[in-house]
Amino acid sequence: MILCARSAQVRSVARWRGYPAAMSQLPAANRMQTGGSSGPEANGAFVGPVILTALAAWRARMGVLTAAVVVLALANAPTQLAQWDASQRMEQASARSEARGERSPDPEEAVRDLEAIGPACCNLCGATLLGFFLVLPLTAGATVLGARTVRGNARFADMTCGFRRYVPTLGAALVTLLIGGGAAMAVGLINSMALIGSASRAISGIVTPGVLLVIGALIMSITLWLTARLWFAIVRVADPERPRIGGMASVTLSWQWTDGTVQMGMVGVVLVAMAVAIAALLPGWLAWSAAASATGSAKSAGIAIAVLLMSIGGWFAGTFALALFGAAYERVAKVREPIAPPVHDSIAPHSGGMVG
Repeated sequence: MILCARSAQVRSVARWRGYPAAMSQLPAANRMQTGGSSGPEANGAFVGPVILTALAAWRARMGVLTAAVVVLALANAPTQLAQWDASQRMEQASARSEARGERSPDPEEAVRDLEAIGPACCNLCGATLLGFFLVLPLTAGATVLGARTVRGNARFADMTCGFRRYVPTLGAALVTLLIGGGAAMAVGLINSMALIGSASRAISGIVTPGVLLVIGALIMSITLWLTARLWFAIVRVADPERPRIGGMASVTLSWQWTDGTVQMGMVGVVLVAMAVAIAALLPGWLAWSAAASATGSAKSAGIAIAVLLMSIGGWFAGTFALALFGAAYERVAKVREPIAPPVHDSIAPHSGGMVG
């Protein structure tokens, strides 16, 4: 009886728009892991349809996307403030150290430096824990909201999806952060090599700026590729409309879903998101640079304009990124692990998948 019910469910899935009848002959488990011609990459272009879908979803659900970005910005505010405070304290301690020159600090100066650096480290640790246990589940919920924006049934309550599957979400985030942290450690090693090279003639002859540039570009390329391969993990683990899976299982599933040419399509999606963010924030950055060199009322006005431009740019970059990555997720997931069809047909035709 269960087998017959599952067969009937698969046949009903095959009749949805964008799914050929041949899909009903594949078990659900095989669809989740099958690559090659059965995946969305078989239709040719990947990035173009994803962008069209994202734009349609962005126009249709701008309000809920804006609310999600505002919540994420507020949740990230303590971390950003802690980083800014730590940077200011470290700059003050560094300035005092440069002013002393070769002279060793007296006890009062040493205590003053510790009073500056100690709270900064504590604040950074607290902000890091807050980011992991609060911001990451919220980010997972925001990615689900972006995906459901494409489906046409997004709600602001989707922001809590990461908390509903809290432990698996943290597990998936931890695995992806460890992988990304490996790349960050490699970048830190490159910086250390650069410092050593500037002080040692023997090493500077081997580790030239050109070599460091090539290594840095390689590290950035690997990081970009890993981001493209593992991005689906955080949204899949929190997706309430699909079966529950563990954190490591979602990472594995994301790796399987982005095999073949889909991985290059996802790299393109990540590059598009980065380009949109840079273009959206660039006017604010330029206005801030101009305001920094101004004086008096012109500086205050310039800073106000820069903050306004950065806010608008951040709003557009954030809302569009949620819709963009949601569209990419839905384009792949609707073939590998199909669920109920989207509610709004005005958004659905662009979402890709198999075309009959």
